[in-house]
Amino acid sequence: ILQAIYEYQTMICNLTGMDISNASMYDGASALAETCIMAANITRRNEILISKTIHPEYRETVKTYCHFHNINLTEIDFTDGITSIENVKSKITEKTAAVIIQNPNFFGYLENLKELGNIAHEKKALLVACITEPTSLGIIKSPGELGADIIAGEGQSFGNPLNFGGPYLGI
Repeated sequence: ILQAIYEYQTMICNLTGMDISNASMYDGASALAETCIMAANITRRNEILISKTIHPEYRETVKTYCHFHNINLTEIDFTDGITSIENVKSKITEKTAAVIIQNPNFFGYLENLKELGNIAHEKKALLVACITEPTSLGIIKSPGELGADIIAGEGQSFGNPLNFGGPYLGI
């Protein structure tokens, strides 16, 4: 079991460009919601910006978690299927713990993680990248390469078929 966990974590780190990985959350939506709590704790801030280009069910899960952790959640608009850079610039404040972006996003477009990360980091906020299709990381640049501080996502597409409501694999 320990070897399997080690190999899983190594694979996730290699795909995402991150230094460490957990050993799986319940699913992608709850994993993303947990990143909000992590970012708020790390930065000691209580505001999260989340793009409307993130899967709607993920956003609903994040809203629920944030509500019960007293984290203010602000949605970021999009233009032509991608997160509006100008909207991020206008909404980010000194209280922002993280900016959350999905890449590829719900509409299938690639987001400009590098620029969004620079905007977040200027305000000492974190960039959280949500990946709902981790296999795509075999052909696009990893979130770590593009400046993401934390990643979350769904890994169910790696293999096991769904049975009786699962299994899912939150990254």
